[in-house]
Amino acid sequence: MVTLEFPVRFENPTYSLVGMVLAGAVVALFYFSFTRLRIAQKRLELVQWRRMRSLVRFTNISTKTGVVVALSFLLATPYFPTTIEMPIDKATEEQMAQYSITAMLLLDVSYSMNNSDLTPSRLEFSKNIVKLLLNKMDSNDLVGFISFAGQVYDSVLPTSNRTKVTEKIDNQTIHQSTSMGTALETAIGVLENKAYSASGRAIILFSDGKNNVGTVTSAVDDAIILKIPVFTVSAGTYGLGEADPLALREISDKTGGKFYEARNEDIESLATSVAQISHEVKVGALKGAFDKLVIEARDYQSPSVFFSVLLIAALFLTWFTGV
Repeated sequence: MVTLEFPVRFENPTYSLVGMVLAGAVVALFYFSFTRLRIAQKRLELVQWRRMRSLVRFTNISTKTGVVVALSFLLATPYFPTTIEMPIDKATEEQMAQYSITAMLLLDVSYSMNNSDLTPSRLEFSKNIVKLLLNKMDSNDLVGFISFAGQVYDSVLPTSNRTKVTEKIDNQTIHQSTSMGTALETAIGVLENKAYSASGRAIILFSDGKNNVGTVTSAVDDAIILKIPVFTVSAGTYGLGEADPLALREISDKTGGKFYEARNEDIESLATSVAQISHEVKVGALKGAFDKLVIEARDYQSPSVFFSVLLIAALFLTWFTGV
């Protein structure tokens, strides 16, 4: 469904203002020139002809004014503001950027993340991905951060300050044990805040997947109820150093998120992968909050057609009413 809003607006309103001023000048010039001819015309022309001549003058002035106005309005690039309802899956990056989401980045800093099957280690590799993802997300999105092992160690509440989050990521070190359930519950508790609940929400969990303190069942159930998708990124080779990607996949499948596997890639390939994650996180977060997106757009075609027709009509009438 498309909704038009009036009045017409302009990309370059200066042109339209100049056009209206010039149109006023045209009217004034015609008025003064015809005033001087009025005395002679009253004596030399018949009454009926004078009436016809007045009509011609009026048409002449109006059409010339119309030419100036229509041409300047076209140069000003007119458009109608519109709103378009569309499915979230079909929205472009630019359209989705009109909506902000709140995302929590969760980084596993347990001992098993010190394995070097990812270069130089699972933790350092994950840090790089987290920072790439952070920079790829829309600037109006709020992003928070939590590092965890057997407990939550560092956290940053959702913010638009990317530097603050990046500095916290860079300062992470290794700790013992892994409690993903604690980290997820903490992130969900943050996202339950009314300040964030009105927008799309998501959690992105970076871990090798081995949980050895408590369970994630309660946290997963809460995420399902609150419609907060959990996207998981597996940082580790299955079967090596306690890596358990299957556990991470199960969390994503149950909560409506997606599962990804981190691999040793060159920076260009890695950036492409992160761009995909960023897009899918945005889509998933918005789906949890909205059925459809109402997108602000601009209709350039309708007003351009209108002013083009006005210009052609004005030029046509001017041709028949004198120069």
